[in-house]
Amino acid sequence: MQIAVTFRRMEANEGVKDYVKGKIRRLKKFVENPREVHVVLSVEKFRHSAELTIIGDGVTLNSKGRDRDLFAAVDQMVDKMDRQIRERHEKVKRKRGTSLPSGVAPRGEESPSGENESGEAEPSFSLKRKRISAKPMSIEEAMAQMELSEEEFLFFINSNSGEMNALHRKEEGYVWMEPFPE
Repeated sequence: MQIAVTFRRMEANEGVKDYVKGKIRRLKKFVENPREVHVVLSVEKFRHSAELTIIGDGVTLNSKGRDRDLFAAVDQMVDKMDRQIRERHEKVKRKRGTSLPSGVAPRGEESPSGENESGEAEPSFSLKRKRISAKPMSIEEAMAQMELSEEEFLFFINSNSGEMNALHRKEEGYVWMEPFPE
């Protein structure tokens, strides 16, 4: 991550620059893959202004702080950016949802105490996500595709019904799974 600090209508000061960089590095752990960070420090009459722009993967975040004291303006700017980043993470969490069954934690995450609400130890499951493409094909084409692959399952969109189907390879042959409304 590259941090650029620009001074406008004021003299460059290494102490201020180090202070700003220290504050920005604290934010780095919350921003996914930041490429560039630009801070502009300026003064107009008696008011100090600090502007922060963070450019990451497909996202640009901005915040601004103003105060009579330069350090207070920098703190205000960093606090606003911190709040903005947290709100963004919360929005992503709400959008994705938490549809994991109880006792199941994504790989690398565990419940803080290792116990559920009733005080019993939770089983430790590992959940791994695998994204696959589902192509439209007939059941005959799906079976031919399974013959060519070494996979145990094949997910496809049934060209006759337009619904997601699955084909499972077993020792006795294939199992065709098709959803139906109850």
